[in-house]
Amino acid sequence: MIRSNRLILLLCALVLPIPLFAYLDPGTGSMLFSIILGIVATSFFVFKSLIFKLIHVPALLTGKKLQVGNEFRIVFYSEGGFYWPVFQTALEELSKYDIPVLYMTDDEKDPAFATKIKNITVQFSGSGAKAFFHLNRLKADIVVMTTPGLDIMQIKRSKGVRHYINITHAAGGCAEYRTYGLDYFDTVLTGGDADIAMIRELESKRPIKKKNLVAVGCTYLDVIRRNLNSENFKINRYFNNDRKTVLISPTWGNHGLLLLRGEKLFQLLIGETDYNIIVRPHPQSFISESEMIESLMRKYSGIQRIYWDRDKSNLNSLAQADIMISDFSGIIFDNLFIFGKPVISHICGYDKRGKDAMDLDEDPWNIRVLREIGTNIDDDNIDSLPDILKENLSRGRDLSSVVDKLRKDMDKYPGESGKRCAEYIFNLYKTISERDSLNNV
Repeated sequence: MIRSNRLILLLCALVLPIPLFAYLDPGTGSMLFSIILGIVATSFFVFKSLIFKLIHVPALLTGKKLQVGNEFRIVFYSEGGFYWPVFQTALEELSKYDIPVLYMTDDEKDPAFATKIKNITVQFSGSGAKAFFHLNRLKADIVVMTTPGLDIMQIKRSKGVRHYINITHAAGGCAEYRTYGLDYFDTVLTGGDADIAMIRELESKRPIKKKNLVAVGCTYLDVIRRNLNSENFKINRYFNNDRKTVLISPTWGNHGLLLLRGEKLFQLLIGETDYNIIVRPHPQSFISESEMIESLMRKYSGIQRIYWDRDKSNLNSLAQADIMISDFSGIIFDNLFIFGKPVISHICGYDKRGKDAMDLDEDPWNIRVLREIGTNIDDDNIDSLPDILKENLSRGRDLSSVVDKLRKDMDKYPGESGKRCAEYIFNLYKTISERDSLNNV
């Protein structure tokens, strides 16, 4: 109803005659820009939705669809093998309840296929439009995903699904999700209290219903901890020397460190320091910023103390690095909560636009924390980076007290997150089942 009213108001604003004046105040200009942007975005997604439906007309006519039978009342969806650590411990714990669960993935090489877990069926959903087609027609009591943007982007709420759960996948907070990323889920299972406070603030400012919010801990950090403590884990060292190692691991996009200051960064580190350098760009950089990445790789290909890390897991790089240079990438908080090593961050390029952070009264949690846990660099002091590195490495700052203070915000229950996720999902499943039994009496 809210969306319908908004559409009516928008149409009225566009078709009714309005007197025009020569001056537009900034607020009005911003509103008009938002209206135009909204029309363009809505038209794009309507057009895209029509294309999806046309693509799948043969499937609709022949009745061919993903076989999700009534035996699967709980369905997990993953948009790629990269997110398997988010779900792994939750599925392992959920399997102990002897409930059949379907894990759908749009990645044929998802590690889930090689991991045999009792009561968990792994199924390839198809990728891209095919996966969205199946998800939008799914029948299940509970659907669990870490993909944001439900009912905003391509994944729509299916009429056959009773309850949607999102498990957050960023130890740096979900304020970095695209705008409205979590608005239309029924439950969000967070890493800690900071995301709960952030979501409640957004709910107070938007015409949306309140969600069930439960802090369960950070699932993928628990997987990293387990792998790190495994007897089989061994650091695959990239360098055979005793130099200190710097890890460059920024986010991607027009506000990312490599795009903004990549060339400058390499010149300073190679020309004025004698460190080993691991470069681990965000995986999306190799896709969306391939020209920039390839240019840097070509230019510095002959330097033996540079290693470009493209592994799915960041554990090797984090384990052997002595210090990290980043911007506001989520990997900073993997480093913080698992290893407690210093971070030099470039946050002056941070841009809230298009993110949920845009509607918060203050800077989001991750940006506020970056001012506490290390040195911030910008255009005024980036030339002093070699000295900043040397100072941070030499003073050997102990971050344990800072980590202990911050853990409740994003990593509240180390080692317990999978169990807590499973308990919540199972209790919800029982509640739905009991309600159905009463209705059938």
